[in-house]
Amino acid sequence: MRVFFVPIIAFVCCLCFLQPGSAAGEKSGAEVFESLKCGVCHKPDVEVPAGFSLAQIAKAYQTKDKLVEFMTSGFNPIMESEKKGMMKGQMSKLTALGKEEREALADYIMKFK
Repeated sequence: MRVFFVPIIAFVCCLCFLQPGSAAGEKSGAEVFESLKCGVCHKPDVEVPAGFSLAQIAKAYQTKDKLVEFMTSGFNPIMESEKKGMMKGQMSKLTALGKEEREALADYIMKFK
């Protein structure tokens, strides 16, 4: 009887620790945003001299899919700015992200819409 309960307990423990979207190595959108240092130029709802606010970005791109497409494309922004050159260095980091990380980052940004 005891042998029967050990696998069940192990399975239940795994379910408790593995929540959807929390696979090993997978980052949340906020974590990706922080790790790429996006917050240096992009604030939630305030445009700073270096970049658009997250609210402005979310409004311009309108959907997560459009934002992910921008992150994947390399550099074809909807929003034009004279500071565009500053973003070019970051684009290689965005395109190097995995699909899940780009989607998580886009989800995070779209929350500010």
